Amino acid sequence: MNSIVDLDSDQCSYDPLEAIEYLKDKKEYVIFKISMNNPFLQDIKRKYFLQIIKVDGEIVYFKIQ
Repeated sequence: MNSIVDLDSDQCSYDPLEAIEYLKDKKEYVIFKISMNNPFLQDIKRKYFLQIIKVDGEIVYFKIQ
């Protein structure tokens, strides 16, 4: 079963990169979601290879490969 982690949520972390680092070893079970307006999205794209699962309006769902 996959879990969806909302990188825009304060519960996740104030730094989405930190949250991804923490969960990246479980990457086959985790789907991340983030707003296209989130300034961290560009940093995430530079650091990781993303597998886009779905784009729903302004929200991007992805996995880390």
